[in-house]
Amino acid sequence: MPTRFIVVFSQRSNLALLGKRLIYKMKQLIWILLTAMTLACVVNCQLSGIVIPAFLVYDEQGTVWLKDVNCSGTESKLVNCTFNNDTSVSYHSQDIGVHCFFSCFTENEGNLRIISGAAANKGRLEIDYKGEWGTVCQDNFENVDADVACGQLGYCSGMVMPAFLVNDGQGTIWLKDVNCSGSENKLVNCIFNIDTFYSYHSQDIGIHCFLNCSTENEGGLRIMSGPAANKGRLEINYKVQEWCSPQFLLMMVKVVCVLCLVPLRIKDDWKLIIKVNGEHSGMVFPAVLVNDGQGTIWLKDVNCSGSESKLVNCIFNIDTVYSYHSQDIGVHCFLNCSTENEGGLRIMSGPAANKGRLEINYKGEWGTVCQDNFENVVAEVACR
Repeated sequence: MPTRFIVVFSQRSNLALLGKRLIYKMKQLIWILLTAMTLACVVNCQLSGIVIPAFLVYDEQGTVWLKDVNCSGTESKLVNCTFNNDTSVSYHSQDIGVHCFFSCFTENEGNLRIISGAAANKGRLEIDYKGEWGTVCQDNFENVDADVACGQLGYCSGMVMPAFLVNDGQGTIWLKDVNCSGSENKLVNCIFNIDTFYSYHSQDIGIHCFLNCSTENEGGLRIMSGPAANKGRLEINYKVQEWCSPQFLLMMVKVVCVLCLVPLRIKDDWKLIIKVNGEHSGMVFPAVLVNDGQGTIWLKDVNCSGSESKLVNCIFNIDTVYSYHSQDIGVHCFLNCSTENEGGLRIMSGPAANKGRLEINYKGEWGTVCQDNFENVVAEVACR
């Protein structure tokens, strides 16, 4: 419960002449001038408040009563501390404020919650500190700190969601410069700083907590939002539990040539080669042709040697903070990897059977041929 502070004034005649308005102003001024580093906020606990610096306090009018307040910590009233009332060169731009804590008990202190996220396991991190919910500043907040926070919330692990991906919070920013070793069971057991006067809600940190940390079945792949089951946006099941559905398994059965998806670096460009028993069975579907995905972008800078059996066995980076769904990669998986009967041709959509659009059956799938460098000598071969 908030502490009530009462300032008692002697009702002497000279003060009464100032009128009720001036009495109210004087009470308000003394409240603003209370220094939280003194016992102004002490309520049956060692520390129950902090300073609000002058630049965060609205300027008042009237008299500035005190300056140079100095308490030993044993005083029961602020006026029992030493102070100077020669405030002739003090200004209201220097009016001090205090932030008094609602609670001094530490039994349940440090509870966490995730707010305003796309899902229950990711969003803005908030902490219940001194009886009041507030946010955490991004300064020096790293994945090891997110891991501790997610562990406290009951998740297996997690990573940072940077401030620019998090909706700004309100109220108090409680912590900054959080520094965890990784062994803590609560975030408040880590080292931190509560001097957040120069922190802003645009710096509120978020966390993305993992739903599953098992690696046994991790790395399942699927193709989504494409014109056919064998081509479209590539998605991976990583640190989650939700989407290994029968529909997904059925789709993968249809893509009979896909046994292993192996991204390779060729001349520093992304080339996605899909291998089946050493034979190429697919090609890259560039991001410009892929419908943008939603949710988490898990991997970037994937680098495989070509011998891996799963994409997650390759080298990759999960620091995808500056990656966007407009960069989502896709794959086009071939339906047939046999070359025995490959290359069948047909003429389609023409005014007669012998003239029209040229199409070729390649990798088990009918498609067209681009005009680039296609000359009469090539047409002669096709017509034969």
